[in-house]
Amino acid sequence: MAERLQLENADAIVEVLPRLGGAIGAFDLKTGPDRLPIFRPWTGAWENPRAYASSPMVPWFNRIKGGGFSFRGKFYPIAQNDPLEPFPIHGDGWHSPWDVLEYGPDSITLRLRSVAIPPFDYEAIQVISLVGSSLDMLLSVKHLGDEPIPYGLGQHPWFVRTPETTLEARAAGVWPEQPPDFPEKPVPEPIPAHWDFSRAKPLPTDFIDNGFAGWDGRARIAWPDRRAAVDIVADPGVHFYHVYSLGADCPFFCFEPVSNENNALGKPGTPEENGLRVLAPGEETSLRVSFTAGGL
Repeated sequence: MAERLQLENADAIVEVLPRLGGAIGAFDLKTGPDRLPIFRPWTGAWENPRAYASSPMVPWFNRIKGGGFSFRGKFYPIAQNDPLEPFPIHGDGWHSPWDVLEYGPDSITLRLRSVAIPPFDYEAIQVISLVGSSLDMLLSVKHLGDEPIPYGLGQHPWFVRTPETTLEARAAGVWPEQPPDFPEKPVPEPIPAHWDFSRAKPLPTDFIDNGFAGWDGRARIAWPDRRAAVDIVADPGVHFYHVYSLGADCPFFCFEPVSNENNALGKPGTPEENGLRVLAPGEETSLRVSFTAGGL
């Protein structure tokens, strides 16, 4: 059985799975003697990131088209890195064992040193903290290779979905292409009404696997039928989010704060225009998101 390290206080419980992709196994709000899951909890039956409560995405988010990417006149081949995906996806952090550097009752620090997917040569650090009912997740990456390379970061929480779940998250545009298609344009399109979450709105009843741009770093997910909500705050450098759900009958959905666009390494535009961060040797970047749960 995989090791579960627990953070706990009077308001909430977080379970961390260091050896399973540095993932979160649970984020539950305490309601008297009971636990109310905010993230979909890991049951332990399947050791795969698609079964965990949340996973870090490093050194890039989403898929890469074309068997690799070109940067500064050089092509870097990237092999398939997940047996369920025909394209390389989300980097290697979500599949790799992380080392525990520090662990206390309300905070844990994890480290990953990776050269698994050249040209990415990096050290990633996660600091996962629980303060009251707030789960704070700081993910950073330092490039240790000899040449500059673009990096992307993200968090991939799987939220509980009920019939009354609503999402509020302002954005300026969306890429309408869904897998197996890839967004090809650097500029997003206007948001259609059924995907406009500028005000709290029920989730789409059909499939969605799409990236949104121009996010202000604030979001709120509410479950009126559970009398609970979670407020999401990302650092000022995070301007994109991704929404994934199979449909109305699916008991979970994903709202992913991310640094870059879908297929950011494989589409026109500079890495910076696509949300990536070019790191010179020794440089680092980070992504910080907090999730504050409470009652309605």
